[in-house]
Amino acid sequence: MNRAVRPSRLPLATIKFIKELYPRLREDDAVIERYRVALDKLPPITVARGHVLVDGYHRWKAHEREHVPDIAADDLGDLSDIQILRESIARNAAHGQQLSAADKKRLARELWLKHFAAKPCGERTHEIAALLSVSRDTVERWTKDARQTEKQEQQDRAWDLWLDCFSEREIADKIGTPQQTINDWLNDRKTADADFRSPPASRQHFDIWQFGQTDAEESGFFGRMPPQIVENLLWFFTQPGDVVVDLFAGSGTTIDVGKAMGRRVWASDLIPHTPNLPIHQHNARDGWPKAAPSKADLILLDPPYWQQAKGRYSQDAADLANVPLDEFYAAWTALVKVCKTHLSDDGRLAFIIGPSETDKRVIDHATDMILVCETCGLFIERRIIVPYQTQQATGQQVEWARKSKRMLKLYRDLVVVAP
Repeated sequence: MNRAVRPSRLPLATIKFIKELYPRLREDDAVIERYRVALDKLPPITVARGHVLVDGYHRWKAHEREHVPDIAADDLGDLSDIQILRESIARNAAHGQQLSAADKKRLARELWLKHFAAKPCGERTHEIAALLSVSRDTVERWTKDARQTEKQEQQDRAWDLWLDCFSEREIADKIGTPQQTINDWLNDRKTADADFRSPPASRQHFDIWQFGQTDAEESGFFGRMPPQIVENLLWFFTQPGDVVVDLFAGSGTTIDVGKAMGRRVWASDLIPHTPNLPIHQHNARDGWPKAAPSKADLILLDPPYWQQAKGRYSQDAADLANVPLDEFYAAWTALVKVCKTHLSDDGRLAFIIGPSETDKRVIDHATDMILVCETCGLFIERRIIVPYQTQQATGQQVEWARKSKRMLKLYRDLVVVAP
């Protein structure tokens, strides 16, 4: 590349060597020693952005060993990282200590996967061959593993996007691959993974689900549902490829479990707590999310337990955990009506909640919420008891219960309803 340069002398200490922008695997000590005795005959080194080394590593090191304080340098100006790498490769291939075959092979793979990744394959091959002064066949041989890696990464991304409920057309646009190719990849993945059709290790056989100590109960996230509950719920009531919508996603347990089991999951929460997961921000009280799939095979609702969770999720007055009981039930009624219209023909709605305890009585939320479902045309398919596996009360509460001849709650209800 022909660029205007500004020759000058730079203090050696200001030269910045960026390993990722230099084409050689390692220096050649013999070349540095040879240059030490001929400093006055060496051409200037080349830098960019004032001090980033582009070409002349061995000359720079020879000056260092001779304790010369500065060095002649040509500055190519404000180049981007990829422009610096291109210049460095071209200059190292044109003069001085030539790039080795190992250097070029490594660079071919790096350029293919990183710097030229957005270009079509044929164009990539041509540019890399020209830059490294090798044949196209050589580039194709050197990048064979890289191309296989790239294809696998594309297939994995396509699968992940599909599990996030993107359409094949949307996936094709995002990856830059024909829709038919996406369809073929997805069909291959669906039939290849037998784990999707195997029961989870936590599989339950009765309507009381007990799992022992769970990682959810060791989690710092308040209210996190144990993954074993989701595993069994999906195993019994969905099939691989089914769409699951979770409107109270919390820390994203449904996403993690659902994807591992080959289910497509769309999740939202009033305040998403896990930024690295695709949890959409949405208030379930505002109705069905516009971005969610129009139909779901399973809708999972894990609403805040009314006053049991007051202030634990947020200080928002509209948060279901912070509202009076009658408002909680009114919101529940509206939500159930909306969800019913978005169930597939064989779809189900599942919710989990525990009773609330006041000084005077126990409020059986599950029964009250079941009655709401029935008035909306959704009827019980299964009611499952899910005991907590760790102590849910403090020592003071246990002592109070003993003295007051009261019982403390130790379970939740998991209810599955369908039209």
